[in-house]
Amino acid sequence: MARRTAIRDPWVWGQVILATAVTFAVPWWAKRWGVLDPAGGSRWLGWTMIGLGLAVLYGGIAMLGRNLTPATEPLPEGQLVTRGLYRMVRHPIYLGVSTLLGGYGFLRGGWLSGVVVFAVSVAYFERKARVEERFLMERMAGYEEYRRRVPRILPGGWH
Repeated sequence: MARRTAIRDPWVWGQVILATAVTFAVPWWAKRWGVLDPAGGSRWLGWTMIGLGLAVLYGGIAMLGRNLTPATEPLPEGQLVTRGLYRMVRHPIYLGVSTLLGGYGFLRGGWLSGVVVFAVSVAYFERKARVEERFLMERMAGYEEYRRRVPRILPGGWH
């Protein structure tokens, strides 16, 4: 799938919906729960996760370079990237976005919100990664061995 046709990928729209829902739902729920100003520890963790998430997200983007596409289907001319962050997880961009969204949950809605948002985000990207990996198995030489060796989204997590 070419970059310009990625807009037709339902998983791309799902990412937009997830981020939008988190952006608006977390403050709304925080207000309902009476957590308008989360405690210091939650705020500190939120900012830390946002910073870490941004670093992992942009690091993954930079390492992919011209291979980057938001779609589940890799670019026809794409190459397998296994260096840098891709040595620790197969989908660092998904880890970065999940960490960023979870951090926003901690920052704006407190502990429960942060944990729920992070878990939901990882679950969403876990499903998207499974779809994407079907294409990668077909098109990328060496992907099967890489998949056996490196966890999908969470360092030390499942393969």
